[in-house]
Amino acid sequence: MRSSGYIDFKEMAARCELSDDELYELLEYGALPVIYVNSSGLCFPLDCVGAAQKAAKIKRDYALDLFAMGVVMGYVQRIDELELANMQLRTRLES
Repeated sequence: MRSSGYIDFKEMAARCELSDDELYELLEYGALPVIYVNSSGLCFPLDCVGAAQKAAKIKRDYALDLFAMGVVMGYVQRIDELELANMQLRTRLES
């Protein structure tokens, strides 16, 4: 079940190709923010899906454990933020 700006637990697990247990473990590490709880369970912000998918792929490609995946996810999110800020600054300079 999806609402605007959120993705539910099951959909997040499916998109990242993670088991429920793996997703719960990432929650325990604080790698994923839970921002909403609805009748069907936990929901995550949509803006964290891309970083989670990239980190899950890196986890599979390099046989990382979940803790390492959580660390990678934090770095991927930070890189995405910096790339966006860089693009915004370039746009300002060009105008």
